[in-house]
Amino acid sequence: MKLDREIILQTLSGYAEVNRIVENERRIRLRTRTDRESLAIFAELYRTWECPEKDGQWERLAQLRLQDHARLRAAFEAAARKRGEL
Repeated sequence: MKLDREIILQTLSGYAEVNRIVENERRIRLRTRTDRESLAIFAELYRTWECPEKDGQWERLAQLRLQDHARLRAAFEAAARKRGEL
């Protein structure tokens, strides 16, 4: 199946525009958030982990994220090699 270059470029342009809009909305939302609201959000997120530092959960989460990034990078590199880009 051959991909249409113009459709891909239009799609990517649309994604970029959506990202700009979402980022602008995020900036507005963060600018109006109070310290109290920020702390409440943090406290709620922290509570869901039930003090992970005592179990080493933060380290485990960091390791899982690194593994995910490494797998994703390997997949992109394999795809690039297959296309002759590496």
